Parts: sequence; C-alpha cells; structure tokens
Amino acid sequence: MTASSNICNTPYPPPLAQQNGLPTTLPSSMKCLDDTDSHNRILTRRLLPIALFFVAFATVMSVLILYMDNTAMKHHQFTLSLSKDMELNGIAQDDPQLIMYLREVALFPAIEPHQKSFEAQEPTFADTEFVLKLLNFKKNGIFVEAGAYSDGKTSKTEVLERKFNWKGLLIQPDPRHYFNLRRHNRAKSQCVHACLSPMPYPREVTLHNENDVKINDIRSNSIDNPDWLVIRVKCFPLYSLLLAMNSSNVDYLSLATDGTELQVLETLPFDRVKIEIIGVDLNENDSDIGIIKKFLASKKYQFMDRFNGTYIFMMNRVKI
Repeated sequence: MTASSNICNTPYPPPLAQQNGLPTTLPSSMKCLDDTDSHNRILTRRLLPIALFFVAFATVMSVLILYMDNTAMKHHQFTLSLSKDMELNGIAQDDPQLIMYLREVALFPAIEPHQKSFEAQEPTFADTEFVLKLLNFKKNGIFVEAGAYSDGKTSKTEVLERKFNWKGLLIQPDPRHYFNLRRHNRAKSQCVHACLSPMPYPREVTLHNENDVKINDIRSNSIDNPDWLVIRVKCFPLYSLLLAMNSSNVDYLSLATDGTELQVLETLPFDRVKIEIIGVDLNENDSDIGIIKKFLASKKYQFMDRFNGTYIFMMNRVKI
C-alpha cells in the first residue's frame, strides 16, 4: 500500500468545538487530495526531463533526416545538370558582347610565366611540310589549331611559329593539356581553354576525363559513376574566335575536334572569312570524310592529299 493511501485511510482526531459555525479542521477527503497532488508533482518533476529528452531527440532526428534527404536531392539535381548540355542559342556567333568577352576573358598568351617552360620541339609533320610547300614557305602567316598538344602529342604549328614567324590561336578543351600547352611558351600566339562549338552559338558541355577525353559525349551513367572527373567546358564558334583575334584571314586551319569537324566547318560563314588551307584530322574508320569533301567542294575547296589521318584541302583559286 502506498504512502498516500496510508495517509488517506488514517482516522483523524475528533473535530474541535466549532466557532461561529465554521469547522476548525479540513475534511479528510481534502487532505487526501493534497497528498495525491504532491505525489503527482514529484512524479512529474522526475518524468518531465526524460519526456523532454525524447521529444528533443525525435525533433533533431526528424530535422536531420529531412536535411539529408534535401541535400541528397540537391546533389542529385546538381549532378544531373552536369550531364546536360547548355545551349546558349540566344547568342549569335558575331554578337559584340561575346566577342568582347572572348578578347578580355577567354583568350590568353600561350605562355605560362610561373612554370618552367618545356624545351622547344620542332618536329616537321608531313602534312605541315606539305602545307608549307603549298604556301611557298610563307613567313608571317596566321594559323588556328584545334587540339594542339593533346594526349602527349606536340603541335603541328609549332615549327611554323618558331621557324617561319607565324602567329595564331591554339584551342584546347582539356585542362591538363591546356596547361601543358602554355608551358611550351608559344609567345607569338594566343590560346583558349575551350572547345569549338558544333553550333553557330556558344555552348557549355560536360567533359569526362576517363581514359581519354570525350567532348559532346554525354554518358547516361555519369551520375552513377562519381569516379570520373567531370568538368564543364565552354564551346565557342570558330567564327567568334576569329573575330576575337581580329583575323578573318587565316592561312592554315588545323582541325581535330574528336568527331565534330564537319559540324564546326558548317558553322563558318565562308563569305566572311578567308581560309587558304584546311587540315582535317579524322579516324581511319570515320565515315564523315566523304561528306566533308562534298561540303568543302561546295565552298570551292579542293582535296589535295592525305597524310595518315589528316586530309588537306585548299581553296581552288590558289594556284599550286
């Protein structure tokens, strides 16, 4: 039997004489209620901290679960957005603000002053030597080379710059090869960390550094494979870059863009630019060469020769 029940069952002494008709003692039922309330208050004081702890714990866990779910969803959406191309089709390739952006932000001297420069390499490629012969070993020419120094390779235009005083633009989307490019100290030329857009407007695409570089090849399982190094790369139309370097006349265009060569050529307004010789690098099993020949023939270019995977085209009006 509890203490409160013992107290409530204990008989009280006889009431004293009443004065003025009022009782001098409390009824036994009221005293029992007081003792029960006191016991409940003690019990509440003991249980309240425990109850508050469980409420706080449940609240914190609920907030944490909601936060983790929200963070996971945002991460998934962010990763998903990296797998989608961004088409800036509202910007024309000759837009003045785009040209100003390229000049002031994107184009850099092709040197790396804070790093030890690589030794000069001047191997003469068969196709480069053939281009020189077609141009009568021209000096002070202008070139554009897309894909210079990729995968440990050297540049087809380095000998033109160092021995024949040419200058031009070197285009490299892969950041690893881009910084290697600058360490070759091509002081007469400019470089840009970007790819050539296959559309007549800028783009932003995902570059996957797997075993090799994939440009404009969006893999469906990139979200599920976080081990790949995913990089966002801006792509600019070739004509925009020519305007940014203040040169609509080019002596030699060397084009190696991993499968988008035809699309890049189709973006050029050939009525506004003059390119004497175009060298297109293709894989041996690339079926685009026939289409490229027909396309360039429609632009008054003649197929001259092939050197390994490089196809040389020259304007018909230039006499050989």
